[in-house]
Amino acid sequence: DRKGFYYCFGCHAKGDALTFVQETENLGFMEAVELLAREAGMPMPARDPQAAQKADRRSQLAAVMEDGINFFRLQLRTSGAATARDYLLRRGLDEAAQERWQIGWAPDTRSSLFQALTAKGHSPDLIVASGLCAMPDDGKPAPYDRFRGRIIFPIRDGRGRAISLGGRSLDPNARAKYLNGPETELFDKGRNLFNLAPAREASGKGTPLIVAEGYMDVIALVEAGFKATVAPLGTAITEDQLRLMWRLHPEPLI
Repeated sequence: DRKGFYYCFGCHAKGDALTFVQETENLGFMEAVELLAREAGMPMPARDPQAAQKADRRSQLAAVMEDGINFFRLQLRTSGAATARDYLLRRGLDEAAQERWQIGWAPDTRSSLFQALTAKGHSPDLIVASGLCAMPDDGKPAPYDRFRGRIIFPIRDGRGRAISLGGRSLDPNARAKYLNGPETELFDKGRNLFNLAPAREASGKGTPLIVAEGYMDVIALVEAGFKATVAPLGTAITEDQLRLMWRLHPEPLI
């Protein structure tokens, strides 16, 4: 503590507090700075007023996303979600696993989520900007819920912040079995991976990185003990996603 550095006489690893966090948490430099600042209760200095305003808006959008996830998690426990719970159990996900992955259920209604979020004080423009709801084309003034009649999987960034959702329909006639949230100020699907933060932590401890196809593949592999598993988000793997993977591990298993 006095000298402000660490040294391991076994493997000869050495560095300062930032290096220690980067190595043990498998983080980049700026992410390590943010983590340490957060733990010390220090705000990260904004580069300029515009950057501060943008960061504040992103925090507001992330708060909308978290409240949306909590709404869907509560819906999964209702009688209307019995089919969804049966499906998850058939796929090997008991109640404890559902809680670990924060899985939810979007009721097949037009505006249940929108009403719940506005009741919590979120403004309609932020709710739409988050991608959880959308403005209708039929002339009706109120936004409608984007996810309806779907099992919900939260999508989080490398810092664990909720940035979007994935939804799986149980209707065999649905136009799309899986639906991701749209591109937003928080969510760029070509620059993120599902289960990124937990996989990065596991990979940093020596677990091989596995790249699977979708949410359920990742969940099944992680539940089976392969903790460092990720998936692209409904796209072909992009260059940015490859860079993310190689930052986690030198030889990902696809």
